Amino acid sequence: MHAIREYSLDIDGDEFAVFEWNAEAAGTAPPILMLHATGFHSRCWQQVIRQLPDRHVYAIDLRFHGDTRAEGEVDWSLMAEDIGLLLARLELEQVLGVGHSIGGHLIARAAAARPERFCHALLIDPVIMSPADYDQASEAMADLSPRDHPVSRRKNSWRDADEMFRRFSQRHPFCTWQPEVLRDYCDYALRPRDAQEELELACDPVNEASIYLHKLRNRDIITLLPQVTVPVTLMRAAASEAGEEDLSGSPTWEGLAAALPDCRELYLPQYNHFIPMQDPALVARTIEAILANC
Repeated sequence: MHAIREYSLDIDGDEFAVFEWNAEAAGTAPPILMLHATGFHSRCWQQVIRQLPDRHVYAIDLRFHGDTRAEGEVDWSLMAEDIGLLLARLELEQVLGVGHSIGGHLIARAAAARPERFCHALLIDPVIMSPADYDQASEAMADLSPRDHPVSRRKNSWRDADEMFRRFSQRHPFCTWQPEVLRDYCDYALRPRDAQEELELACDPVNEASIYLHKLRNRDIITLLPQVTVPVTLMRAAASEAGEEDLSGSPTWEGLAAALPDCRELYLPQYNHFIPMQDPALVARTIEAILANC
């Protein structure tokens, strides 16, 4: 894999971390924009990108994540607007947008708002629920605060990335990931805690829990789906029967492909929600197949 370029872009006073691979390939094919899942960061895509050596790839740390320094209230529509503004700032057009989990949701919103910026969207187990699920979950969890969500109680004091890797490699769902992906996640997930020797998660657990809870307020995505007129490839994992606390189950509406104007679905029941972490090669092959027809 070629050297990575790292830089920040100022968008309305907020600093967004941008990572760019294989810049020398610019202009030879549509560029790729990759958006990570809640709680993660752009480097979680590295094992996919390693298998795309001739592709020009951008990845962005989302608001509240990684090296991005953007604050404010948790609002998925605002996070999608961030993506549109960044695409304009980077002067990117005819992009292949690749998004996992919340990243897939945000790619769908951005493509609905700015279809001219995209040639195709690859949504990997996106957090787009059924209308009935939005209605039921919103009513059942209306009074919950972020600190009520189990994610808010994640361990947030670490000696180093090695400690994090050892701990997570024994825990579900991280134990289902390829070790190289887990290593990438741990190596870039931590930052120094103020005036202390310990490290903390770059995505604060309370912020992460807020993002999870805010998914219930996004029923309007259903009305936006007809506006996603670019071709879409949907990778969907198996649903969970264990409820909200099982983060490895697919959050994706089974009827999503039919609700999109131009969508090809790849149903992958042998995988859990973390498809890019379980099989980076599959994601890379899917990207190459899409680009062959862009």
